[in-house]
Amino acid sequence: MARALRETHDLLIVGAGPAGSAAACRARQLHLSALLIDREQYPRPRPCAAWISPAGIELCAACGLKARAAKAVEFKGLRLHSWDLKRSVDVKDPQLRGWLVDRAVFDHALLRVALRKKAEALLGVEVQELRLGEDQAAARLSDGRVVNGKVVLIADGIDSPTAQLANIAAAGTQGHLARCVSVEFEGPKAQRGLKVVIGPRRVGQLATLVRAGRRQRLSMLTPEPGRIAEEHFRAFSQAAAAGGFLPPQALASPVTRVSPAGAALDMDSHVGKRCLLIGDAGGFVAAFSNEGVYPAMKSGWIAAETAARALKAPLLQDELTSFHTAWQSELADYLRMPNTDLSLLMPLIFSNPQMSQRVARAFLLGQKF
Repeated sequence: MARALRETHDLLIVGAGPAGSAAACRARQLHLSALLIDREQYPRPRPCAAWISPAGIELCAACGLKARAAKAVEFKGLRLHSWDLKRSVDVKDPQLRGWLVDRAVFDHALLRVALRKKAEALLGVEVQELRLGEDQAAARLSDGRVVNGKVVLIADGIDSPTAQLANIAAAGTQGHLARCVSVEFEGPKAQRGLKVVIGPRRVGQLATLVRAGRRQRLSMLTPEPGRIAEEHFRAFSQAAAAGGFLPPQALASPVTRVSPAGAALDMDSHVGKRCLLIGDAGGFVAAFSNEGVYPAMKSGWIAAETAARALKAPLLQDELTSFHTAWQSELADYLRMPNTDLSLLMPLIFSNPQMSQRVARAFLLGQKF
């Protein structure tokens, strides 16, 4: 391997998105050295309207990220719609609030916070080889440099190439993953808010319309295969546009991706030799709402705390295994699907304020239904 770049870091964090950057922020608060590695340059080209939950806002504050720096706009309440868009209800509650953000701006702002806290970063490079020794890990990068760390946090996506190098099964290897079909478009005028459309069928289909100014994003989460998912999305978006729910430009070519929504709950392990899986790599995405920013950040935060304990423990690897219990206690309920068939409750959702509030809280707050 090529010569080492510098002395050993406490943490090597592969992936500088919300999971990796939040982990770096927490690491620095705990006086650990941290090196972020990402294949992309920042701000990365990810024009995507998204929303941040109240729990995510609290975690942003803990990291040191303010709404102004993230160019976030607050929203309050949300509107629930039936799949045929003939019924709707506005749900207002002091706790039902959040941020509307552009993910490219948000991710870059959170990374800047980590760098201000003296985390280091190497951007535009990839990990091509990972050696996990008894005393440290060594990563050879695509530019020939070598970096060393005591613990590796892996946050480079659902199909994480770094997890493969570490011989850990990332979320993308799980069977029966959900599909997310989405389209980004510019609305005819600036609008802000969150709309949730509840599917009529037992498969747990849900569509979300995020309006963050003129930038808007329609997405549909479904457990059905890609071709069927695309057909359902196309039929829904065409009917929505015909009814005035969406502008004609929303009918542009949608993008279909595999989503790790809820996958963390089904994974055998997030722990490898000197390694922890976080973010999308670890399947930390809410199964009901498909919201991934908060669980990604929280998984990174918990992983940094676990690594800090492990670095002080007599047996580092034994302490790393406590990550499973730690994230389960903090995130399991947020990640789970509601334990009910919403299609059977459809009439009540739009006629019973208590029921509509329960659905809204399950979606936005990750509360048990």
